[in-house]
Amino acid sequence: MQVGYNRVRFQTDTRGCSVIVSAYRSRLVVFSLVLSLLVLTCLGGCGGPPGKSARGKGGITAEQLVAPNALMGPGPSSLQWSPVASSLTYVEPQDGRQVLMLYDAPSGEKSVLLDPADHEDDIDVTSAQWSDSGESILLVGEKSFWVLRVGSRDLEGPLAEGEAGKTSMMFLPGNDYVSYVQDNDIYTVRVSDGEVRRLTADGSDTVYNGTLDWVYTEELATRAAQPGYAWSPDGKWLMYLRLDDSRVQNHPVTDYDPVPPTVSHTRYPTAGSDNPAATLYAIALEENAETKVIPLPEGTEYVLPFFAWTPDSSEALFITENRDHTVLALNAWDRASGNSRTLIEETDKDWVNEYLYTAPMFVDGGRSFLWLSERDGFMHLYRFSRAGELEKQLTSGDWLIDSNAYDILTPSRPVHVNREGTLAYFSATRDGPLERQVYRLDIETGKLRRVSKGPGFHSAALSGDGEYLWDQYSGTEKPPITAIYREDGSEAKVLAECAGPSLDLPGVKREFLKVRADDGVELSAQMVKPANFDPDKRYGVVVHWYGGPSLQLIQDRYGPTGLFQVMERDVLYTQEGLIVWRLDNRGSYGRGHAFETPIEGHLGPAALSDQLAGIDYLRSLPYVDGSRIGCDGHSFGGFLTLYAMVHEPRVFKCGVSGSPPTDWKYYDTIYTERYMKTPQQNPQGYSETEVISRAKDLAAEPLIIHGLADTNVHLQNSINFMQALEAADKAFIFVPLPNQNHDYEGNGMVTALSDSAEYIGERLSGTK
Repeated sequence: MQVGYNRVRFQTDTRGCSVIVSAYRSRLVVFSLVLSLLVLTCLGGCGGPPGKSARGKGGITAEQLVAPNALMGPGPSSLQWSPVASSLTYVEPQDGRQVLMLYDAPSGEKSVLLDPADHEDDIDVTSAQWSDSGESILLVGEKSFWVLRVGSRDLEGPLAEGEAGKTSMMFLPGNDYVSYVQDNDIYTVRVSDGEVRRLTADGSDTVYNGTLDWVYTEELATRAAQPGYAWSPDGKWLMYLRLDDSRVQNHPVTDYDPVPPTVSHTRYPTAGSDNPAATLYAIALEENAETKVIPLPEGTEYVLPFFAWTPDSSEALFITENRDHTVLALNAWDRASGNSRTLIEETDKDWVNEYLYTAPMFVDGGRSFLWLSERDGFMHLYRFSRAGELEKQLTSGDWLIDSNAYDILTPSRPVHVNREGTLAYFSATRDGPLERQVYRLDIETGKLRRVSKGPGFHSAALSGDGEYLWDQYSGTEKPPITAIYREDGSEAKVLAECAGPSLDLPGVKREFLKVRADDGVELSAQMVKPANFDPDKRYGVVVHWYGGPSLQLIQDRYGPTGLFQVMERDVLYTQEGLIVWRLDNRGSYGRGHAFETPIEGHLGPAALSDQLAGIDYLRSLPYVDGSRIGCDGHSFGGFLTLYAMVHEPRVFKCGVSGSPPTDWKYYDTIYTERYMKTPQQNPQGYSETEVISRAKDLAAEPLIIHGLADTNVHLQNSINFMQALEAADKAFIFVPLPNQNHDYEGNGMVTALSDSAEYIGERLSGTK
């Protein structure tokens, strides 16, 4: 075996341990050595002088930017109205801890409702849920539940005391019971005496009753411990989803902390493989009641975890979809007859964006319901009769109602309806795709009125009595503000205002632009110029992209932290004397379904084509050096970095690829098949978009970053790509992040940002 030159460089600093591996002209696979050295290095301690957090041309470090509240400042979260009044609970940081606050909208008074430091069981105030009477709030402790009486502030409990790991909790109608899931079985506990009753008995490592497995949580729900069940309004019947993962592939993740390391497994269905087997059941709360199977439409592969009951409790409504993502159905199950029927069927020749659909909302005493649909190309509101007959399209136009779970705090109810069923409130793109404004719709007349104030990104929710709205909004240069309005948008009061950066950040200039794609379609873009920008100089550019479906990067909203670290990268890259560029290509969210469908069957080509149009625009500018262009992306953006570098090697001088999918056959069924179908149905599409076999076409040295505990885009993706690079004698840099999942946190995020800034700066600023 011919062995070339390998360089392994270790970095230790006060933030933690990381390893950077550069492989040059080697046919020796080094990955087992890397991981062994990683463990030994961390065992040896992380002392010594500060590392890359102190390097770079500017004075601001990644460690400073990632510190808590460094960019946003503290602000309220977990806002929830009482279901019957204008009382609002929210979580507020105080003295390094979070407390539960109560705000009375009519009087403007706010007070501490619960300080968890005063109580036992490590109560999580972000778990607060109102009872339907508005008299009590359910809270979750480490091992039990607690009921807070709002009027007296008395805390009752513990309920269901015992093991940790209780999820999917809620009050039953009437507030006498709480239901929850423990070890994948559904239980109830009576509030008055703590009596526990088990409703299902077959929960296991592979059977999920009333709760969701990995792929349902990631792709069909809110990425939280969301319940997979719903109680009838009379509290007598429970409908629940059962997922059987026994035929789903089991993927390993190694934890290197213990000696010896341990391996855990995640049930993870890759494209074309077996999905969770989904079934629906109904059970009466009365003793010894028979569990009933709810019939599903023929061809059902998925059951969306958003359910509804008719107001009279006679029928349960649920949403199903076929595996090709081309037929979505709203169905009703009659509890008296045990039969199911389809009320509405949504079809699309490309795919249905099922993750944007939510349970129907009943109005007019239960005789009709509101339904969000993308049937005309944009997500709009419709009214149907209870029998499923279309009565009226309530909104229309080349704009959409935002039902994206990333952008709203109540993703199961993007439309908020007043108690009388006459007015509906929602966030929409009617003022342009970069903004979200809150609108009020008169359901009877169709009259639409904007109630939010000022430009930017707004989300809102209506109080239980329909008298007030909270509105959280921000702008590119405006940290989030939480305001309370009257229901018509008048009498605004500021509840809280985030202070913004605690650091003295450089005064970068952010500009929104429009760029034409090759076929003339207008694309949204953003340019970020350094604080000392000089139009007579020529700058290198780092293209910070995502590029994948279901997300929108170009928005008029405040942008720290999260998946993309927008503000953090703006600071670090402009400090290196670079321009930052972002563009939303075809496939991105926020512009309607026709803007998305060019990616059908091929994840990659359409995105890159539009991004290259943006780069052509950049090269036309006198202050851009077209020979110094790099790219940086995470997740789909990490894939796009590698895809661009192998298909357009002369364009990109360098690229950062964070946790990249490198072959779509490795990624999960629901996401991948929505756009690509299965590998068996679309072998050419999968072959043309994987990057592993094209590693030999790389001209520049990529920086690859991956969390070693990633349960989303598995380490397999980067390992196999790097193995192909070694076989092709191609140079690369690898930064493994110990014990980090797909979204980097803490020291892992600091390391990723620091290494990215140093790598990009060296290659685009002319130092390497």
